[in-house]
Amino acid sequence: MGLRFLHASDIHLLDLTGVGPLRYLNKRATGGLNLLLGRRRRHDEDRFDALVEAARRLDVDRLVVTGDLTNLALESEFEHVARRLAGLDLPVTVIPGNHDTYTRGSARTRRFERYLGRFMQGERLGDHPYPFVQSFGDVALVGVSSAVPTRPLWATGRVGAQQLERLAAVLRALRGEGKLRIVLIHHPVIEGVARARHELVDLAAFGRVVAAEGAELVLHGHEHKVVRGAIAGPEGPVPVHGISSGTAVADAHPYAAAFTVYEAEAAGVRSELHLWNDTDFAAAPSDAPVLAGAAP
Repeated sequence: MGLRFLHASDIHLLDLTGVGPLRYLNKRATGGLNLLLGRRRRHDEDRFDALVEAARRLDVDRLVVTGDLTNLALESEFEHVARRLAGLDLPVTVIPGNHDTYTRGSARTRRFERYLGRFMQGERLGDHPYPFVQSFGDVALVGVSSAVPTRPLWATGRVGAQQLERLAAVLRALRGEGKLRIVLIHHPVIEGVARARHELVDLAAFGRVVAAEGAELVLHGHEHKVVRGAIAGPEGPVPVHGISSGTAVADAHPYAAAFTVYEAEAAGVRSELHLWNDTDFAAAPSDAPVLAGAAP
């Protein structure tokens, strides 16, 4: 048995209902200004609705969102996201992004996990929240968190040494079970894809885990652009696919709103990129521009 799923990311669903000015006396001062000056106009929730309709039309088994479901990690945003996802007639898997742990308070209180934990149910090592594993016959989704609070104007990520140790153990065990392993992470894992102050700071350590234990595919978001590349694995290159924001208003590829549909089974993975074409999502032409990348 395999898994047919839609990968989206960085949907940035916004709801600031009831948010008072005191909530902006931290990193949200810059984030709120960014929203006011234009960020909120760079995303359109109607495109999320179109994405969901496309998921139904394409008969996928599951929607997978690799982080940045919110903007400022406020309770009103998480309530809005939770309502939207719970109202879909479609199973959903999520992991957090940097905007979902925007402040130290949101990280300390594990706000993302409290509101969206129902979409991250799976097997874990002990009581550690990450990584988690969702198995679907021959296929396993492995959810990793690279989301950590950062200083203003920074959007770096970190997996951390302990989570990387657990990830290595999980990938090793799944390989022993003959599972096709798809790793979900928010930040890009290919050198040079992320902008300065947006990178995964322990990218090399993550790469060493995959090089030693392997995976069949790594999916990410964060940079709001379509990426196709690879990193080293124990038996050859491991494909890495990044996707642009699912709600982006941008017109130019590879930054336009997009998602990818995957058909994963023990024999391998097939994918089809879909791009926004002014009125709806449609399968991308074979020559649609993407950002190519590979491990050094």
